[in-house]
Amino acid sequence: MLKKVISLISALAIALTFCVIPSDAAETFQSAKEYTDSITVGWNLGNTLDTTGDWIKLYTENKSADYEKAWGNPITTKEMITVVKKAGFNAVRVPVTWADHMDNSGNVDKEWMDRVQEVVDYVISQDMYCILNVHHDGGSDGWIVADPDMVKKDGAKFSKLWKQIAVRFKSYGNKLSFESFNEVIDKNDNWNSSGKDAYKAINDLNQLFVDAVRATGGNNSKRNLIIQSYAASSDTGCLNNLSVPSDTAKNHIIAEVHSYDPVSFCWKEASWTTLTDVWGSASDKAEINKLISKIADYSKKSDIPVILGEFASEDKNNDSERAKHASYVVSKAAESGIKCFWWDTGDMALIDRVNLKILHPEVVNAMMKAVGTSSKNAASTADTASEIKLSGKKTASSVKLTWTKADGAYGYKVYEYNTKTGKYVKKAYIKGTSKSFSGLSAGKHKYIVIAYTKDGKKVSTSNAVTVTIK
Repeated sequence: MLKKVISLISALAIALTFCVIPSDAAETFQSAKEYTDSITVGWNLGNTLDTTGDWIKLYTENKSADYEKAWGNPITTKEMITVVKKAGFNAVRVPVTWADHMDNSGNVDKEWMDRVQEVVDYVISQDMYCILNVHHDGGSDGWIVADPDMVKKDGAKFSKLWKQIAVRFKSYGNKLSFESFNEVIDKNDNWNSSGKDAYKAINDLNQLFVDAVRATGGNNSKRNLIIQSYAASSDTGCLNNLSVPSDTAKNHIIAEVHSYDPVSFCWKEASWTTLTDVWGSASDKAEINKLISKIADYSKKSDIPVILGEFASEDKNNDSERAKHASYVVSKAAESGIKCFWWDTGDMALIDRVNLKILHPEVVNAMMKAVGTSSKNAASTADTASEIKLSGKKTASSVKLTWTKADGAYGYKVYEYNTKTGKYVKKAYIKGTSKSFSGLSAGKHKYIVIAYTKDGKKVSTSNAVTVTIK
């Protein structure tokens, strides 16, 4: 009897280890726009579950842990994701490569699927948004290619992969989204642009992805799904040729592009340009302005939100310059409702995943201030001295906002977020530290407060506060 009890307890423990985090059956899924609006700044678990290489299988025990550590990062822990959350990020993109964990029939290895789920749970259990994708299965060495012949030959394999992922996460709630693939390019390894056949293949793959996920039902019938352009490029040709898939769910498609611009600043090695460790010239800003403008134009034309799924700069002992670059990208993107995800690994890493601390607090804090949030770990004394703490108290159809004083402030501007334009609109300018708004319509109302000096210089920005009027 004792052996049976012990056996039962052991079985239950194993089941709980890999159980799906159930969502409330009555949960309302956010629209794509509401989903992206809820993200502050995102963080990529780079070079971890997305590792690949024949040498791993040849020279290791070929366990999931061997792959997770293969490119120099430690095993992911929940405590690691907690550090990311405390830094101010509220969304984590989990890149996953599946090719080395599939048999000849396209079945995903259970150990690998279990480990992916465990890492996703580290994110979801801490009330963070999570994006799960198919990563280096695409790219220059992947089996997913922007070519009609590939779609014809391996389209069913691609659909089967997504059906397996979708079934495993079928009961997960609103905070989890799926992303079709990563930086898929044509058979000639062209980046940024290609021909009509390649663009058609990208659109066909995105459609297969949406159809495969929706076919599994449950919460997947309304889950937010993310598609990518050719090579995840913001090139005008790539965006103009990215079609929005037909979908049985309305307003649940998001697009994604990547950018490491300006290349001369963001990379340590780039033979085609003159490298620099300084950022902020007129041409630097013009390049970012053009990038955001192209993305915003596509978003408006296609009527879907777009995220910048990867951006970053490498460490050249120039944190103050990196902070200026990161702040400008994030704030400029936010003006158009575009949310940014930092690619974190190697010389771009902001998080010390071994010692569980922030490596570059100035860069992290610059991004958080750009979107009106604060970091519990990264902020320096100088950064937090004049931080505004905003709170809101609501009644039936009104709200009273109150906030703390900011050092050096002469007055405060109160802004309300407009969901239609994706921008904050000024509602009031006062010298006090409270403001009431009445006669509000039903729905969510999101506010921030910015402090200014007498000559109009911005001193500090508050956290964002959302109130719901019923």
